[in-house]
Formats: sequence, C-alpha cells, structure tokens
Amino acid sequence: MNSSPDLSRSQQGILAVGAGVLGAAIVALLAISDFDLTPIRTLRSVHVGGGGTIISTQYNPFAILAIALVGLAIVGAFAWLIARFAPLLASASFASIGGTSSAVARAGQRIERELSKVLELIRGHISSNESYAKSLANAQSRLSELSEGEQVRVIVSLLVAENERMRRDSSELKVKLEESQRQIETLRSNLIEAEEVVLRDPLTGVGNRRCFDIEIEKAIADSRDSGAPLSLVMCDIDHFKRVNDDFGHQVGDEIIKMFSRVIEASVRDGDTVIRYGGEEFAIILPKAGQDVAKSIAERIRRQFESKKLTVRETNQKIGQMTASFGVAEYRSGDDTELLVQRADTKLYDAKSGGRNQVSTYGDN
Repeated sequence: MNSSPDLSRSQQGILAVGAGVLGAAIVALLAISDFDLTPIRTLRSVHVGGGGTIISTQYNPFAILAIALVGLAIVGAFAWLIARFAPLLASASFASIGGTSSAVARAGQRIERELSKVLELIRGHISSNESYAKSLANAQSRLSELSEGEQVRVIVSLLVAENERMRRDSSELKVKLEESQRQIETLRSNLIEAEEVVLRDPLTGVGNRRCFDIEIEKAIADSRDSGAPLSLVMCDIDHFKRVNDDFGHQVGDEIIKMFSRVIEASVRDGDTVIRYGGEEFAIILPKAGQDVAKSIAERIRRQFESKKLTVRETNQKIGQMTASFGVAEYRSGDDTELLVQRADTKLYDAKSGGRNQVSTYGDN
C-alpha cells in the first residue's frame, strides 16, 4: 500500500472527536451559566443593627470554593485535551498531498488555539470566583465583630457591589463562550470537509488509495462480524498507454474521468469506487457475492465498450475503448492484502485471456 501522510486517519478522528467534546463542554457551560446559582453559593445570615433594625446578608464561601474546584477539574480536562492534541498538530505536515492536507492541519491548529482560548476564559472565571469567595469570607469575619447598623450596611453594600461584578463577569464569560462555540462548530465543519477532500482523487472525484485502505478494512471487518458476503472488483482500461501516446495525456485524463462516471452510474448505493492508480480502479461491494459482483462488472464493461469516442477539438476518432475486470469474493481468513491479490490475479487472467472481459474464480 502507499505511504500515508504524517497525520493518520485515527489522529484526524481524535481531532474531530476532541472538537466535538469541546463543543459539548461549551454548551454545558453555557447552560450552567443560565442557572440561578444563588441558593448554592449563598447562606443567609441575620444581624441586628443599633437601631433595632434587622439587616439580612447572604454569603457562602464554602460553596464558592466548591464551584472553583469543579472549575479546576474542567481546566484539567481541557489541559489534557491540549496536551493530547499538541503532538498531533505539531506533526501535521501532509507534504505528499498538498494544499488540501494542509487545510486539515490548519483546521487542527485553529482548534488547538480555540482550546487554549477557552482554557484561559475558564481560568479567569475561576480566579474571579476565588476572589469572590475571599471577599465573602472576609465579610463574614468582619460582620461577626460589628455592632453598628451603619457599619453593617457598609459591608452589605460592598457585598452587593462584589455580587454585581460577579454577575457582569458571568455575563461576559457567557458571551465569549458562545463565540467560541460558534468558532468550534465552524472549525469542526471545515475539518470534516477537508478530510473528505483528502480522501478523494482530484481528477475523478472518486475515492483515492487512502480511502481504499480505510474502506476495505471497514468492509472486511463488517463482513467478518455479520457473515454477509463481500466482493472486490479490480478493473483496468485496456491499451491505455496507446491512447496516451497517440492522443496525449489530456485526452487520457478525459477517458479516465469518463470510465469513472460509467462505474459510478453502474454500482449500487453503499458500494465504494476507488481510483487505485493510473487507469486502474477498485470497486468495494459490501453484501455482494461473486455472482452479483460479476453482474455489476459486466454492466460496467458493456457500458464502457458502447461509447463512441472522439477528440472534440480535432474531431479525431479514438475508436472503441474497453476494460478488463477481476472479481474476488472475501473468504474467511482473508486480509486486505490477500483479497486484493486474488482480485488482481483474476484481472491479470482477464488481460491475458484477450481483454474486454470479466474473470472470476470458478471460470473455465
């Protein structure tokens, strides 16, 4: 198989999952920010002033401390996510795939920056909560020593001001978290789109070799688990080198694109079409035995053979184009390499047997 880029599919998956976890965490934080936390972070205390009036204050530094501890746990979780992603993001070079792959790397790096930004927001909010807890604890200590109503009222006024500051801080945090949530959702979407493009052949738009590696492993695992049949078709345009030599690579590319369109129009929903390399294609057919796979390959062969090809610019006749096909059904104990090898063997048989045919196991 061909070499894969520095950032593997599993690593890209971790980035996508991490972005999802971060988005869910932000949603949870936003939901919590809408709750009235007064009952859990305040405690009623009644004092009698010098004039006989009853002044009520509310404070509970212990609950504030508990909230701070929960916040520290969240910070720890985000720190772990950043530590987990950092090596992946640092190694995301994608030199062999070019601009599309770098888009995945850039999306991952932007997710890392957004993680750091949210981490700083939470740290700041926790620091604010700790400051609030200290203010309440100090007020509790001073109130127990006061006897004058006016002095008590001063302390209460300070507490009211502190509470207003906390309210503003919480409101600002909510706005910033909402913005981060929007950024994360956008980045997740960009990352998914970039991953999809990385797995596509730029000429034909069908899957590429990396996509084949992923899809065939998944198909084999599904077949093993469910017992459902699985077939692989390898196909190749006949005498393609002659077309390139006679008409040029641009015409050759157009024929490859046309062949891919014929294949896509002939397969079923759920089948996977891959440009395996050059003029060679692979078709992964889940829940299809050898007979079904042969029928699909024959349909593709007939459709491609029926095309009348002409170079549009020069009106040159290209003539009839054909393709050869090799079919192999998954057998217990097969791995990817063995299944591909068996399908390739039948493709070779089709070529050596005269081309423009479908070869399967059991044929005479």
